Amino acid sequence: MTDGEAEDEIQFLRTDDEVVLQCSAMLQKEQQKLCLAAEGFGNRLCFLESTSNSKNVPPDLSICTFVLEQSLSVRALQEMLANTEERAEGLIDMEKWKFMMKTAQGGGHRTLLYGHAVLLRHSYSGMYLCCLSTARSSTDKLAFDVGLQEDTTGEACWWTIHPASKQRSEGEKVRVGDDLILVSVSSERYLHLSYGNCSLHVDAAFQQTLWSVAPICSGSEVAQGFLIGGDVLRLLHGHMDECLTVPSGEHGEEQRRTVHYEGGAVVHPRQIPVEAGDAASG
Repeated sequence: MTDGEAEDEIQFLRTDDEVVLQCSAMLQKEQQKLCLAAEGFGNRLCFLESTSNSKNVPPDLSICTFVLEQSLSVRALQEMLANTEERAEGLIDMEKWKFMMKTAQGGGHRTLLYGHAVLLRHSYSGMYLCCLSTARSSTDKLAFDVGLQEDTTGEACWWTIHPASKQRSEGEKVRVGDDLILVSVSSERYLHLSYGNCSLHVDAAFQQTLWSVAPICSGSEVAQGFLIGGDVLRLLHGHMDECLTVPSGEHGEEQRRTVHYEGGAVVHPRQIPVEAGDAASG
């Protein structure tokens, strides 16, 4: 890896990176830190996972992780969608269509640029972040729901990235830690944090919300012998077979907040994932 590539690895977001989308809001006179989250099984609507009280109630980052699967210029995206439509109508032969798709999508770990459109795949469900055609907001009649869809058909799952700061401009590389604005290509509405019915939720609206993208794991080649965010550890107690774990899902929420050692002939520990920034100590 060259010095330039190493700098990109640290400072800039690239396709195949695993990230969480973070924002903050005032709720009941308290500053709340939140992550965009989704389940995808039974409920495809996105929601917000609080990280404000992470020391006492660890957030479930597994449902907050998205993969930056693809990045295209808006022009390339429109050409790709047009070619896909023509292919569906039988106006383009298969080989020519495959070549067009490969050219549009590019390859490797591409650095994200402001003004480009991105495809965000939800890691937990494998589905894609999209602007839905439904609307559940009682306070904003022009807002649409934000959720997941199984495929990348149409414009609904594409979002353009725009800088929130005047220090950044369209065409620049997106740096880790930048505040940014996400706009739905299909509805031309912002990914927005809304307040209604005494609770916070996420939708696509004409009001802006500033999001920061925090990498959990880089999609590029990882050096062997190092821990990265998303790795799972089994922590053993000295030379014994006991593992550090938490109670299973059948227990109540209060009990699940405790950590204990578990051993025996058959042990099925709930392993502990490593989050970005975690450090192990002896």
